Amino acid sequence: MSDRHILDNQARTVASYLRQALAGADDFRFVSAYFTIHGHALLADQLETVGRTRFLFGDSGSVEEVDPGEREPKAFELTEDGLEPRHVLAQKNLALRCAAWVRQPTVEIRSVSRVNMLHGKMYLTTSPRGQAGVVGSSNFTRRGLGEGGQPNLEINLATEDEDTVNKLGDWFDRLWTDDERTENVKPQVLAALNRIGEDCAPEMVYYKTLYELFSEEIAARQAGDDSAATTGFKDSQVWNTLYQFQQNGAMGVISKLQKHNGCILADSVGLGKTYTALAVIKFFELRNERVLVLCPRKLHDNWSLYPASNNHLQNPFPQDRFGYTLLAHTDLSRPSGDSGSVSLANFNWGNYDLVVIDESHNFRNHGGGRYQRLLKEVIQAGAKTKVLMLSATPVNTSLIDLRNQIYLMTEGRENSFRDSLGVGNIRVLMAQAQKKFKQWEQEQDKRRDKAQLLDQLGADFLRLLNGVSISRSRRQIEQFYAEEMERIGQFPRRAKPVNRSPHTDIKGELSYQEIAERIGRFKLAMYQPSTYVIDQKRLDELGSKRKEQNFNQKDSERFLVGMMRVNFLKRLESSAHALQLTLSRTIDKIDRLLSKIDQYEHQYKQNDQAQAELLLGSDLLPDEDGEDEEFVINRSRHPYKPAELDLPRWKHDLEQDKATLARVRDQVQAVTPERDGKLQQLKEDIRRKANQPNRKLLVFTTFKDT
Repeated sequence: MSDRHILDNQARTVASYLRQALAGADDFRFVSAYFTIHGHALLADQLETVGRTRFLFGDSGSVEEVDPGEREPKAFELTEDGLEPRHVLAQKNLALRCAAWVRQPTVEIRSVSRVNMLHGKMYLTTSPRGQAGVVGSSNFTRRGLGEGGQPNLEINLATEDEDTVNKLGDWFDRLWTDDERTENVKPQVLAALNRIGEDCAPEMVYYKTLYELFSEEIAARQAGDDSAATTGFKDSQVWNTLYQFQQNGAMGVISKLQKHNGCILADSVGLGKTYTALAVIKFFELRNERVLVLCPRKLHDNWSLYPASNNHLQNPFPQDRFGYTLLAHTDLSRPSGDSGSVSLANFNWGNYDLVVIDESHNFRNHGGGRYQRLLKEVIQAGAKTKVLMLSATPVNTSLIDLRNQIYLMTEGRENSFRDSLGVGNIRVLMAQAQKKFKQWEQEQDKRRDKAQLLDQLGADFLRLLNGVSISRSRRQIEQFYAEEMERIGQFPRRAKPVNRSPHTDIKGELSYQEIAERIGRFKLAMYQPSTYVIDQKRLDELGSKRKEQNFNQKDSERFLVGMMRVNFLKRLESSAHALQLTLSRTIDKIDRLLSKIDQYEHQYKQNDQAQAELLLGSDLLPDEDGEDEEFVINRSRHPYKPAELDLPRWKHDLEQDKATLARVRDQVQAVTPERDGKLQQLKEDIRRKANQPNRKLLVFTTFKDT
């Protein structure tokens, strides 16, 4: 058998085969579960010349559908040219042409009496050239016949064997003449075609458009409403605390989580993403689903207000008795140790039905260790896990940031939304959108047009964005929730910023330039253990990584130290006191690390190496600093062991760092509150504010120890 007999809509399509077979045909008999005008349109030129056509199909209601049973996207699509009917503009003419064909006396149509009874698909032609037949899985629809943007992958066998076609024809004729099983439906088909071809009132077209656009979302919300009523979700304290736009946001998030397994809540700052997320958490907790919340360590105290196990006096929702587990982003970098009451060494990361990630833009690098552990151990492993991400800035550097966050809800799969959203490969789509965005960004400012950008990004990108994210601004809330805004009151109006530049030290004894130069010379050996590796195997690992990726752990530590130096400068810019405290904490960490090394060396002298490592721990790590959670080093799955490092040289450099840091700390410590120019300026601003009608003042600091 040659490949030409196999019709799979890939190498050869059913439509192309039938066009040849129908040319000049005297008789055409075919069986299909469905029949659509779009299927007819593919073969209309040939069908209208056939001597006799007999069509037997299973569902007479399929005539009015775009592509029944084939998961065809909606009739309307948001394209580069705006909202336009993709099939419907041509639908009227297609229906009228199909009706004219059906009216011919040479066309007969029957249907199986019992719905869903007929599943066979067969096409038989007779012409002066001979007979031909197709048997397989292809319905008489656009995608079934192998056309359209995403034709179905089918399997059909084509044959010109006369004996085989005759036997298939006998089977068709027996069923065609069985009045108990089949009936004439030509009048019903014509009536359906007339309905499609008739003119509709503009109002009906408008309502139909809205329904086609939002029918799935409406159905999902209705399902969510039913579930909410059943579980008592709308009786919860948190639900009844939310404003209407937050309630709508929560229901939208729930719908997307249930349908797409994930959602990015990207409302603007100040619209209450945390409360909205708490409502979503309560919904799933009432369904007995387990919830894990991951947040930056600096926000740990905020999220710890609500769990009932903490019994916090300031919890605004004590009756809801939240039961979620709370961990920090940095806990994903730690194979052991404790996080609150949780032992990370024995923690089952894969035991959660929903994970809520606050400040999810921190997981924009899919190659990072935390990202990979989150993906593999929390989301892919164990129970099926839905992912809710909270971020006012899900895109920081490029649309690749957004893509990597979407991967978390698809478990890393790139084709997860092909059926549900009609979106193909996510990686290719986001790369194309990023290219369009860069081109738009590089245009001269006067030529930039946001509407033009949306057109260029394309329909698939916008459909994906709408499907997996909710992003609203204050302006949108004011516009679409006008009545609610009367109850809320207006959002705060930002006053124009006033820039002041007071001296760090009123006496002028502390030189910012001198301190900056000293900070620039900080070696910070504590954060560079790779510099002291002497074990050949670990050295080979570093070399291999550098060769493969042009970047290794040693490079990472070097960049980290650069960031730490900048962080010290930022502390000094915030306040001298903040820098003093940070330097003191760093010195304490060096002391603790030196103590660990001393203990190890002492135990090593007294016992063998294995016993020393057992008593001390198998690795040497600087203690964590909650203020500097992004600066975590040597916390991979395979951190350095003491025996792998040149400890005497490391100790020497650590002691030098300690002395240098102590000198800078003592110099900065001399700037008392009375000498702090920024503090004195702030006090003066507060005194001046006290004499104004609006006496409220909110002070933001860069660091909480300022």
